[in-house]
Amino acid sequence: MSGRKNEEDKTDFTSPKFNALTALYSRNVRLPNPRAPALDNMSRFLPSTSGVMIRPPPVKKKTEAPPENPENAPSTSSALPARRFLPHQMPIIVPRKPLRNVLTRMEECTEGPLSFIRDCMKRKIRVKVFNRNHTGIRGYCEAFIAAFDKHLNLALVDVQECWTRKKRRKTTALAGLTLVENRHPHMRIPRIRIISSTSKVETCQRYVPQLLMRGEQVVMVAAQNYSPPPSS
Repeated sequence: MSGRKNEEDKTDFTSPKFNALTALYSRNVRLPNPRAPALDNMSRFLPSTSGVMIRPPPVKKKTEAPPENPENAPSTSSALPARRFLPHQMPIIVPRKPLRNVLTRMEECTEGPLSFIRDCMKRKIRVKVFNRNHTGIRGYCEAFIAAFDKHLNLALVDVQECWTRKKRRKTTALAGLTLVENRHPHMRIPRIRIISSTSKVETCQRYVPQLLMRGEQVVMVAAQNYSPPPSS
């Protein structure tokens, strides 16, 4: 009985025999004020002994903010604050030139020899393009012009090519060659026809659906059945 009385005195806050360590580990502690707030540590308890009241911070209720104007809303793409310029402090906007390409440059050729090529392309006039090799005239191509540039690089369609070449005096080497059988059906090599021959050279002809001729190989461009455009 005396041991139980002694334990109650150690856990009684008003008893001179109060033992704080025993009260911390005991489950039978009776608080003088059951409504006293529970503190986390001694640093929160010490200010309360000096007369300072500690109250929990008030909980702010979430209120729905009015919808902001999307033009004035701050940008969320960057966390750094952006400087707000006045209208007279904004950078000067310089109009940019439209980008130029082959199609736009062809429309600008209204004078000189390129205007003739542009006219043949617009009016679908068949032309005869003479080309060269390293020693002289190689042959010519009859076709329609699809595109061109200032360097006389020509994109031709529906091409009928005719050229001369030296006769081959060597036999074809067939030993060790394998025939290609897995060729795609749309990949066809243009067939070459020999229309005339002499003792040294032969004249060849072939049809090509599309052909790109470099300007350094072009000698002259002549139109077939050309008539000048009507004057406006």
